[in-house]
Amino acid sequence: MVWNQYGGKEMIRFFSRSCKRLLMVSLILTGGISLQATGGSPETVSGKQVYDRFCIYCHGEKGEGDGPAGSLSGVETGDLSNRAYMSLLSDQELYERIAWGEEKFPYLQMPGWRSSLSDEEIRAVVTYVRSLAVDKGPLTTPSPEQRDRKFRTDPLERGRIYYLHYCSGCHGKSGDGDGEAAKNMTTRPVALSNPGIASTITTENVINYLTTRKQGGNVRNMPVFEDEFKDKVDEIVLYIKALAKAK
Repeated sequence: MVWNQYGGKEMIRFFSRSCKRLLMVSLILTGGISLQATGGSPETVSGKQVYDRFCIYCHGEKGEGDGPAGSLSGVETGDLSNRAYMSLLSDQELYERIAWGEEKFPYLQMPGWRSSLSDEEIRAVVTYVRSLAVDKGPLTTPSPEQRDRKFRTDPLERGRIYYLHYCSGCHGKSGDGDGEAAKNMTTRPVALSNPGIASTITTENVINYLTTRKQGGNVRNMPVFEDEFKDKVDEIVLYIKALAKAK
């Protein structure tokens, strides 16, 4: 893959396309997705059909967040089978998460499906997802409310989410230059968490670098990010420097 041909949004779409390719491979290998569901109401059966088409590759067969495409965004996929966590979300809140995804809940970093699924299909998925919940004991992870509040109030947390979404595919989750996409690159991505490199990174030079069409020697080794990315750079830089301090 020739990465210097891609813009910022196109790079992110690459991961979406990867999910779709994974879906197609699975269809070929298995001869199609089974539309049989275990017992339940017609809405539960319908919800499983939609879940198997749109959700299973990230959230996994049992909703545990262990699907083969679950790590592509960099952000951990939610465990829909944890009853203690799911009990804190109303049906309407689940509906909104499925419909709007990261557009309304950016800390989720998952697509919204309202343009692909009908209202009836989304509500059927909510019903089916409820059937996946099992007792795993008291909640040991942040609640939905805590996740939302932390994202809204903590710049470092926003930086973490934005970094994982926009940068980790190439630069790696820990900033070591070993992201999933780096495997296909002839030039290894910079290890941003290297203290010597991180110390030179500023918001201004990141914005200049990521929004300029030409880089050194007219060779571009990174995608061009759109202007809307600029308002996230401060927090991404903050997180990169935190990664370097942890070394």
